[in-house]
Amino acid sequence: MQLSHTPGRLSASFDEPNLVGSAGLVPAVALAGRIGLVGLADAALTVPGAKGCAGAKLVSVLAGMLAGADSIDDLDVLRHGAMGKLFAGVRAPSTLGTFLRSFQFGHVRQVDAVASRALCRLARRVPGLLPAGPVVWLDVDDTIKPVYGRSKQGAEHGYTRVRGLNAQIATASGPDLAPIIAAARLRRGAAASAHGAVRLVRDAVATLRRAGVAGPIVVRADSAYYQQALVAAIVKAGCRFSIGARLNKGVRATIATIDEQAWTPIVYPNAIVDPDTGELISTAEVAEVAYTAFTSHGAGRVTGRLIVRRVPERNTTKLAAAAQDGLFQVWRYHALFTNQSAPLVEAEKTHRGHAVIEQVFADLKAGPLAHLPSKSFTANSAWLAIATIAFNLTRALGVSAGSRYARAETATIRAQLIHTPARVSISARRQHLHLPTRWPWATGWQRLWTAIMTT
Repeated sequence: MQLSHTPGRLSASFDEPNLVGSAGLVPAVALAGRIGLVGLADAALTVPGAKGCAGAKLVSVLAGMLAGADSIDDLDVLRHGAMGKLFAGVRAPSTLGTFLRSFQFGHVRQVDAVASRALCRLARRVPGLLPAGPVVWLDVDDTIKPVYGRSKQGAEHGYTRVRGLNAQIATASGPDLAPIIAAARLRRGAAASAHGAVRLVRDAVATLRRAGVAGPIVVRADSAYYQQALVAAIVKAGCRFSIGARLNKGVRATIATIDEQAWTPIVYPNAIVDPDTGELISTAEVAEVAYTAFTSHGAGRVTGRLIVRRVPERNTTKLAAAAQDGLFQVWRYHALFTNQSAPLVEAEKTHRGHAVIEQVFADLKAGPLAHLPSKSFTANSAWLAIATIAFNLTRALGVSAGSRYARAETATIRAQLIHTPARVSISARRQHLHLPTRWPWATGWQRLWTAIMTT
């Protein structure tokens, strides 16, 4: 591929007022209108200085995120070319920055409520967005978002030894459905992983039930969330749990009681990454034993299944410390505590599926969470809450477009469906979008348009 003309015969100028670079925002904002997002925000938000216009400002931030904005200044992408012809009520970045900095903690919780109700309405408007059964997986985890401003409120060194803020989310997914975000919180950087998890899970389960999810819910988490309060809250909510168990003294003693004949070999169709060594492993052995956890809590103790996976130890330092030198097999153990009734191998495989939440973190960090744009902690908390709405709305666009977009990453949907250039013309008081000929993803874009704009 090469230029058809020499550089001297080419010129460029920004002088076309009828072009837009993100025509996919039209069905996206239309979908937000179909679920009444502006009205939800106007009714719920009591942010000072935003009475009667909070919904318009929130949707302006949301639309900017859909278009790829990851900072307040980037929200100016909504005011280029013919965007003013297609959309009304777009606010300037300075106005939106003032809006976000006016948030207090209670206002952030109001946005959380808006996000919950918006998800419920999206689920009714877009069939297939939420899993209907036979099981719903609710994954809980947190991530550190590095920040660099010295005045950033709440920024601390956390468990990764990186200075940043901690985002905790709960995602819902099914066997054939990509995850959506059911709840999210922003926390100080040094917050313990499980801090606030009980409330997060309660909110997420309540949202899913209001959205029409009637099937069994299995809450999955890693060993950082192995706490009695969380497990008790999950059981009280009528859900199942599958949580990584810390290899404490009691767990190790229980593992030691497992008979050698009880181990079942499993072969992974695709090699998986060992969380301790980083090497690829394709075989392992699993076994299970009845186990009562949290015995120090008296009546709060919980009985369930301890499922253990073991793989051969290949760390030469540990092998030397064990003084084995290959005489006897040395194993590394990974345990999970669960009360689900699935068969042994299936239950262990289901728990490993918890890793799907890492893709959600990657999608957020490749979009709105590339930055936390304000020094104000509550402004950044509101930014995260709106980012969850943007994520779920993007997922709804993918489901509406069908085919591979139903499980596509956010970046794919943004590049192929939202960032579609168009020329806007007006004839007989009707606007018309002229899209590029031979657009590679025209079929998916037209399905999206039909699903949202004509039904």
